[in-house]
Amino acid sequence: MPYGQILSLMIALVIVTGAPNTRIQGLSLGIVAVLWTIKCLVWAFFAYKTCKRGLFGQTQAPLEGLQWAALLPLALDFYGLDLGYYLSGLPGASLLPAIKDLIGVGLYIFYLSVVWAAYWYASAMEGVGRAPGLLDEIKGRLRLILPALVPYLILTFLEDILSLLPWPGLHEWLAKPMAQILFMALFLFALLFFIPPMVRWLWKCRPLPAGPLRTDIEVFLRTHRVRFKEILLWPIGGTGACTAAVLGLAPAFRYILLTPCIISHLTTQEIEAVLSHEVTHVTRRHLLWYIFFLGAYSVILYRLFDPLWAWFLSHKFFLELLSKIEEAPDAVSSLIAVIPLALLILVYFRFLIGFFMRNFEREADLSVFMTQGHPWFMITALEKVAALSGDIRNRPNWHHFSIAQRVEFLQKAANNPDLIARHHKKLLISKVIFITAASLLLLVPQLMPVQQWKKNFETNLVEIYLDQISGKGQKKAQWYLILGQFFWEQKDYYKALDTYRRALKLDPDNPEVLNNIAWLLATANDPKFRKPKEALLYAQKAVGIKAESHILDTLAECFYVNGFYRRAIATEEEALKRASKNRQYYKKQLQRFRKALNARAHPTPP
Repeated sequence: MPYGQILSLMIALVIVTGAPNTRIQGLSLGIVAVLWTIKCLVWAFFAYKTCKRGLFGQTQAPLEGLQWAALLPLALDFYGLDLGYYLSGLPGASLLPAIKDLIGVGLYIFYLSVVWAAYWYASAMEGVGRAPGLLDEIKGRLRLILPALVPYLILTFLEDILSLLPWPGLHEWLAKPMAQILFMALFLFALLFFIPPMVRWLWKCRPLPAGPLRTDIEVFLRTHRVRFKEILLWPIGGTGACTAAVLGLAPAFRYILLTPCIISHLTTQEIEAVLSHEVTHVTRRHLLWYIFFLGAYSVILYRLFDPLWAWFLSHKFFLELLSKIEEAPDAVSSLIAVIPLALLILVYFRFLIGFFMRNFEREADLSVFMTQGHPWFMITALEKVAALSGDIRNRPNWHHFSIAQRVEFLQKAANNPDLIARHHKKLLISKVIFITAASLLLLVPQLMPVQQWKKNFETNLVEIYLDQISGKGQKKAQWYLILGQFFWEQKDYYKALDTYRRALKLDPDNPEVLNNIAWLLATANDPKFRKPKEALLYAQKAVGIKAESHILDTLAECFYVNGFYRRAIATEEEALKRASKNRQYYKKQLQRFRKALNARAHPTPP
């Protein structure tokens, strides 16, 4: 499996989903198209030159670096050009936000395809033999990564479709953590039962023909009590085609995969050594461990996010830094928010899980001592694979030791069998440490002084913005706006309104300030500050400057409190149409307005 590309796809999804939907540079669609075309040409030229230089060294060396570099043009699309804004305006994108995710991932795959094409063309120009044609090369590489992407996109679209159903109870449930846990469980279920048959179809695998080799493989698998659905010939082409795999945890969905290169160049004993390695992933439950690591990452992140965010905000230094970030353009602040999550994914999967993957692979190598009594057929198989795959013997990666390291360890284990027991013990201790650390991280939030951190945050926030508006810093409407929001949350309407009006003096046409004043005057619990008609004037002016979903919602609320129910409904429908987030909230607003209109049309008799 192309684990590096799957990991980079995860980062690409973070980049796309975290991008703002607002205009960044105010570029027209035509200008965006021209700049995007120029960027693609530059990317193609850079990819070709990099591949051409890399071909004088290791055969596939440029590809891994370029697949990570492909994240840069994707980030430019969403954080430099106005692509998020234009994609959010596509038909259906407001109803199904997953459309934006799909197009964003499609763009990343396009940049990867440019890399693959550049590598194929550079190989042809340098005289490096490439068996498949260009389109076959691209389609073959694309098929490798689609099985990891399709289940995620299906579940994302399913969640969006469920949010469109007219069932308020369902919407409330979807907003709860339990819904996210269920979707994660469905994703893991897909990994176990849906992906293997899909892989067979996408990778165009066919059953290994009957014959002496298939009979020997079946006898070997039965001897070691490994049940399977089918032994498949995996027609992967290009460099790295000498490989094997086992897909599927449940026997009814388990496939044994062998490439034609393995069949053609390895002896029966060498193939059995390779199979011994692969079936150990099943017998040692390595796939279950990977699912456990994925689930642990999601649950721990969910449990720790709010407490850690509270701790972060409780420190004045970080709060001042955050206030400066909020002043930055949407693209900059969104990118700054995305980077920590992308780095967290990279560190967790590439380094922590990468450690377990490398050592699981070593454990699988060592299985030949149990099945064949010695490692020599495994060693010769590895040496053949290294030579046939483009002399990759000394090239390690984050999820495998290099073939040279694997061979060396097998030779050492043959001379010193204690190394086998030591490795098993090392893995056991590592698993215990991980489980213990994960359990502690799940319990830690209950011991954290979260409420005290939140109080420190409020105190520091007031101090920072009072410093700004008292003249110690540059006076800006944004400072007053944020401080006014704090006072509003504390229901100190007098200070909130006074602060908002100070902001309005500095920036009379600031739509966010106008919007907040309108909301306060329309919804304040204190009758002294509830002024529906004045609120409507502020809201209409705000919408005239910036007709975004949350500002339209305020205008709809103002129409509602003034008794203009039909206009409130029409305005809220427009807000819902433009909303890409919190759609359940807008739907609840619509239900409230329609209920009020219906009550007026059909009053309850006294």
